[in-house]
Amino acid sequence: MKFFWTLFFSIFLIINLAKAEGKTLFIKCKNSNNTTILEFKINKDNNLYATVFKKIKNNFIEIGEVVGQKEGSFILFEDKYAYLGVDFAWHYDKNTLKLKPVLLSKGTVKLKKLPEELLCVLI
Repeated sequence: MKFFWTLFFSIFLIINLAKAEGKTLFIKCKNSNNTTILEFKINKDNNLYATVFKKIKNNFIEIGEVVGQKEGSFILFEDKYAYLGVDFAWHYDKNTLKLKPVLLSKGTVKLKKLPEELLCVLI
């Protein structure tokens, strides 16, 4: 009987963890000296990440869409308001938890320097 309850509880726990994986993703990223801190919320739609929000002044503002993703590997999402006139995106590596800047195409404005790579935690 003890085995049955242990098995039942284990299955229940696995199912709930799988459900938690399928909802909204919250990530908080910062540079090595904590001077740059960014928070993102990425919503899922039909089991794919779709809409991205950035925390600005304690509110999440929609900043763009997910433009590429691979399950268990990475999410590539645009940030329309990081640099106006620049087709800018972030590459979030799910394995290393690093957020890297990406230029999707040449824009009307030339950046002298890309933002630095950030280290993230799931919140």
